[in-house]
Amino acid sequence: MNVVWGWLLGLALLSGCAAAPDRATGAASPTPVIQPPPPAAKPTVTIVESSVMLVDCPAKLQPKQAKETITGLVEGCSSVPGGRARFVAVLEPDGAVTITAPDGSTQGTIPICVLSHKLKHKLAIKKPCKVDVQIEETAE
Repeated sequence: MNVVWGWLLGLALLSGCAAAPDRATGAASPTPVIQPPPPAAKPTVTIVESSVMLVDCPAKLQPKQAKETITGLVEGCSSVPGGRARFVAVLEPDGAVTITAPDGSTQGTIPICVLSHKLKHKLAIKKPCKVDVQIEETAE
């Protein structure tokens, strides 16, 4: 008989630990549901590539040197507004680099990462060298 009373007492205690009614409303408070954490998002890899085309440069200029100079301007770019940008860089004889829109106007988009560099070069040229530059961002 003691076993039965012990069993009933244990059952009464367990049922008292279940959802107890809320004293203010009399409704049983809901049992909390534990949700698993959301799956981690896969990281996206952004690649910025550039293409450089010498348009109007002195014949004695080594194309590789001019391309390396322009690549140095765009190598710090990790993103491109709108995914793509095109501009013209003119390597001046005094060592300056002038950047303009492809059509020569003052309207255009040039990523800040390009402008954050010193706009200087170390090429020994006697005439300006016009370089067409296109950079493009792709996500993988």
